[in-house]
Amino acid sequence: MNFQNLKGELEVFYNNHGVQLAGINFPPKVELLEQLKTKLENKIYDAGEYFKIIDDQEQESYVLQCTKPLKAFEQVFLIDHALSFRYSELHTAIKQVDRLKNILKYCNKKQPLFKIDKVYYHTEDFDEMALETLKDVKPKVDTLAISFFGNNINSIDEVVNFLNNNKQIKAIWLNGNPVADNKDELLLSIEEQCPQVELVDLSFTKNATEWVIRYVTADFDTKKANSQEPLNYLNLSGRNVLKLKSVKQIANWFPNLRVLDIQNTKLNDLEDVNAFFSLLPNVVYLTCDLEVEDVLYELHKTNKLNAIAPYLRLVNQRDIRYESYTPAKEEHNDIQFIKQNLFKLTGNYRLLTSDQMDESAVWYLMDELGSSIQHSDTPNVNVVPFLYLPNGKIDDDAVAYSILFPIKDIHEQPIFRDYLPGVDEAKFRSYRLNVWFDIPYDFILNGYNEYKKKLHNLKIVEPELIAKPIEYLPLENIKVITDLEMVTKHLTLPYISFTLDLDEANLVFFSAGVHDDLNQKYADKFINQYPHEYAIISKEKLANTIQSTYGEVPWLQETFNLQTQLPLFMGAYKTRELQHLNNLWIIKPPNMARSMDMVVTNNLDVVLRLIETGPKLAQKYIERPLTLRNRKFDLRFIVALKSIEPLSVYLYKTFWIRISNNPYTEDVNTLSIYETHFTVMNYGHKLTQIFMHEFIEEFNKEYYPHTWEKQYESIQYMVRQLFIALRTHQPDMANYTKNRSVYGMDLMIDSNGFQPKLLEMTFSPDCNRACKYTPTFYNDLFECLFFGVENQNMIQIFN
Repeated sequence: MNFQNLKGELEVFYNNHGVQLAGINFPPKVELLEQLKTKLENKIYDAGEYFKIIDDQEQESYVLQCTKPLKAFEQVFLIDHALSFRYSELHTAIKQVDRLKNILKYCNKKQPLFKIDKVYYHTEDFDEMALETLKDVKPKVDTLAISFFGNNINSIDEVVNFLNNNKQIKAIWLNGNPVADNKDELLLSIEEQCPQVELVDLSFTKNATEWVIRYVTADFDTKKANSQEPLNYLNLSGRNVLKLKSVKQIANWFPNLRVLDIQNTKLNDLEDVNAFFSLLPNVVYLTCDLEVEDVLYELHKTNKLNAIAPYLRLVNQRDIRYESYTPAKEEHNDIQFIKQNLFKLTGNYRLLTSDQMDESAVWYLMDELGSSIQHSDTPNVNVVPFLYLPNGKIDDDAVAYSILFPIKDIHEQPIFRDYLPGVDEAKFRSYRLNVWFDIPYDFILNGYNEYKKKLHNLKIVEPELIAKPIEYLPLENIKVITDLEMVTKHLTLPYISFTLDLDEANLVFFSAGVHDDLNQKYADKFINQYPHEYAIISKEKLANTIQSTYGEVPWLQETFNLQTQLPLFMGAYKTRELQHLNNLWIIKPPNMARSMDMVVTNNLDVVLRLIETGPKLAQKYIERPLTLRNRKFDLRFIVALKSIEPLSVYLYKTFWIRISNNPYTEDVNTLSIYETHFTVMNYGHKLTQIFMHEFIEEFNKEYYPHTWEKQYESIQYMVRQLFIALRTHQPDMANYTKNRSVYGMDLMIDSNGFQPKLLEMTFSPDCNRACKYTPTFYNDLFECLFFGVENQNMIQIFN
């Protein structure tokens, strides 16, 4: 961008905003810059003079129509923001429910990116053929389902006769015909006179069997309906299911039932209530009407829920057993709709000052005009966020807008913008468009299945453990150079002194990474870092190191680099969705610590949009972590690597407990609440201190007969496997016989089988707490690593 010879206030405005203007490719035209400055200073919103919003109810879409001709790069318009928030504020940010619901009302409808016609087996379609009689209709002998939608059939008797003449038919659609105007009479007549029929339009008949339940759950696929494959999910929404003669057999037909959708089903009398309760013995996740949720909550309050639904965890994605649960209000469904669809229309930006960048992005929703602009791969306008700085800096007077400017000549025609500007197929454009468009998933699922098969078939023989001497320093006259104050303060071994001269030092112990050239230049010195150890201390490399050695392991959650493995992640997400499994994922940047910029979500749209805010990893969230005091916790261990060959690794005996402040729950309303789902409370949050001996005592008491001693063995096994993977993946590390390293290892424990789960490995971890509560920490560490002196605080993993 080249604005020359600017003077006065316009020059000041450009100096304050030039970096932003260059970043958004603002057209280099002085007249347009002056126009932008004037509109910002005077808060001029004149887009309504040039555009109007059309509510196209037939296409279920808003359209922004240009009403006056516009030349490319000659006008700029301000667009206000209806909502602005950080992700952690999402739950409390949603205030104007009616307004937001109206802006988003068409967002739950996706257009197919590529049109693919679905084939329905054993189904015949006679829709909208102006039929007035069924006398001449001859269905095939293997037809199980038949549709007469949108015809002129008006005789119930004729329908009954047709069905009795074609007894193979189990499902019939008659909606859109005069005969369906009296739905109750039609359903009753078919139930009484055609007992083989199990589905009439949306309603089960009272004669319905296991077949029709499988049929509707499989999205009307007769092939799957005839399968005896175990199902963990049933969609019984609006099906009149409680009136079935065999309703109390459903739990027996589907013993693996864990996820149940029974919306639009009323509990009209005691018989309905009992029928409903018969469905629940194994259900974990339930979707139902709010009135039904209230019934279940009352049962919980009177301690009767466990007798009816012992495994029930979430109702409408809410935890009715959670201590801060409150009965749902009418607007609850509206708020959930907003949360589910909000990220289809939000934009984002990060605040950047001269000395730091925001830890997390700011998300915003444009007003009604801006939000009505549809997507096109060939847009005619650019719409970008812009932060107006009236005082020349980010302060309380700074205001965020979006600005719109034409990039083509526009006449009286619809306005389009590119929802993914600058994103090409190398960055998975077609996949990321899934936020707004349905994409075919067969190719994605096939690719993911092949990937899983490859991991499953990977068999690596563990390398032989070689016994050879390990090099150590002598126990005299050792000079240490370090930039860590905790080391100079707590390392008190009598044969060690400190120096500031790198050439003079025998032992280098730096907090930051040592460059490879320094490693080579000072190869005669002992150094506290290995070349290539990024293979485990980099979040994005850790999973690859483990998987390339073992394939899948139970101690690492499924992990994907969204910059390189987005199709695989989408395959994993879709697979879980199709199998109705928990789909919570934690999205985290590969280069930040202290839980910064991490998001927990089960919304694919959110994941795909988070990619815009910087590199991200997606890792399957541990939805049922082991808890202490009903709170989520993780454990920090210090791991010391003495040698790669022979493999020599130690765990420091003392470990540290980090615990969340709020009781743990999967309740959807808590997913953006930091103090429920994260455990790092050292920075700006209330910190609960639990000492190791307290933790072990409580652990043994709460989880008896499982013991901490047994749990610790499984953690040691995990560490052993990790470093075998490192050695296998980076064999050159064995050449560095004077190198050592100290890592922070964070882990959680899955309540399913008490399986430890590795979260991350950190180079040069913060050891302040270690020194505070174990003053000999650095003495123990240095003696073991550099001088070969064993002590009781260093637990050897390899003998």
